[in-house]
Amino acid sequence: MADLTYFRSRPLRKHVESRELNFHLYMRQQAQGAAEADYSVMLYDGHGSDANLVARAQGLHSQCGINQAQPSLVTVNIEFVDERFMGSTLTVVGYQQTHIGEWAVVGGTGEFGFAQGVATWEVGEGNIRELHIHCVTLNFPKTTKLGMFGGPGGFNHDTPTVPERLVSVTIQSDDVLTSIAFSYIDEDGQLKSAGPWGFDGANSNTIQFAPTETVKKIEGTFDMFEEVTTIVTSLSIITDVRTYGPFGQVIGTAFSAPAKDTDEVVGIYVRAGHYVDAIGLHVRSN
Repeated sequence: MADLTYFRSRPLRKHVESRELNFHLYMRQQAQGAAEADYSVMLYDGHGSDANLVARAQGLHSQCGINQAQPSLVTVNIEFVDERFMGSTLTVVGYQQTHIGEWAVVGGTGEFGFAQGVATWEVGEGNIRELHIHCVTLNFPKTTKLGMFGGPGGFNHDTPTVPERLVSVTIQSDDVLTSIAFSYIDEDGQLKSAGPWGFDGANSNTIQFAPTETVKKIEGTFDMFEEVTTIVTSLSIITDVRTYGPFGQVIGTAFSAPAKDTDEVVGIYVRAGHYVDAIGLHVRSN
């Protein structure tokens, strides 16, 4: 049997969201050289001279058939260059009719991944094409690493697979955090465990999250310990249901992450030795 390690199939994630997008743009052809075909196509947010450049279009058109008067078939890739959607693209396909028409939105990249929809247009004054794009995209959450918060000591510990949801967290502490362990669902839907990282403490607290409970923020403090090294001195876990903690002693420099209310903490990674020296977060952004 062939080796299929390059391929993975699974049911569509429940938290994948669709978004409806609407754009109102103005497409202009601008000469770039002496030759008749030397021009570029720019899209602006208005039709006046003070309009802002939003995107550039590049593509091809072809014509074949018995009737030479039939409109050309065009395929256009629209690449956004403004700060909001920089690098994202939309691909449209349709006929190049005289004054009014409709193109199909058949795909996209970046923030417009899996785009489908319709782009309607009408040629107005100055041969400027007024373009209305209406499409739907799929929004796949991205998991990134945030941190570290704490000191430079300890050994690096991280999850072997990409986490997708926190299931439980066990924190051991004295006056400071001595160890942390947790269980999580990874991107393949498997229940995994990580830790404990650090050593046993006098107090052990296990938090078991409800199936629909999400961790929205981790707060804590870190400080110099025994005038030797900086470690995490306290930790609190804030979900959409309640706040757990603080565990340890709230002294030193405070930290709180992530900053966006729409983000979710789905995993933890640390530097740890005899104590939890520093903590970082796996954060899923929707």
